[in-house]
Amino acid sequence: MLPFNASLKRKDTADVAARQLQQLIDQQRAQGYEYVRLEEITTCIDGTNGCLGIGAKPSYIVTVSVAIFKK
Repeated sequence: MLPFNASLKRKDTADVAARQLQQLIDQQRAQGYEYVRLEEITTCIDGTNGCLGIGAKPSYIVTVSVAIFKK
């Protein structure tokens, strides 16, 4: 598994993300790996209590995309 997060600018379309994924696939193929699929991992980042409640931050959910390859 390798993390994959497309780097897009405001005016970019999905084609830009697709090309970035294809570039990752091509790089891994050159090393003998075969692309399997793109998956998402979702987790919860714990919040903090702060000092006497000052600066406290709530928990939040993060989703990370990973490209799965096999050799």
